Amino acid sequence: MSPSSPTIDVSVVILFDGPRMLVNRRPEGSYFGGWWEWPGGKREGDESALQCARRELREEIGYDAPGLREYAVREVDYPGRRVRLTFFVGRKPDGAAASPGALEHRWMPPEDVRSLQFLEPNLPVLEQIIAHPPFARI
Repeated sequence: MSPSSPTIDVSVVILFDGPRMLVNRRPEGSYFGGWWEWPGGKREGDESALQCARRELREEIGYDAPGLREYAVREVDYPGRRVRLTFFVGRKPDGAAASPGALEHRWMPPEDVRSLQFLEPNLPVLEQIIAHPPFARI
């Protein structure tokens, strides 16, 4: 990676519904297509990390989650790029339903997410959640 390579800012949403978390599958043909991840994506223009997280969750799944809070920040290197991941946690809004065009997604206990082909930079945060859940297990 070149020292002049810009850092790409990405927001990630870890949404809970009781003891289960939301994961979605990256579309085939995209970067890491077919892998599982939490909803999220690149910041656009002047939007904040939180604004990006809320936009990405709406675009990918169709949820509006106003109660998100920052949970962790990690910087990772990919071939030719450095990515700053800002993770937010929140709860599924009561009565929320995924939009008809939502990405393929599942609600799973955090421990079960380990069985998926899950994006590697997210694994330390997943392990942190398993060890110290951000919300009481209901």
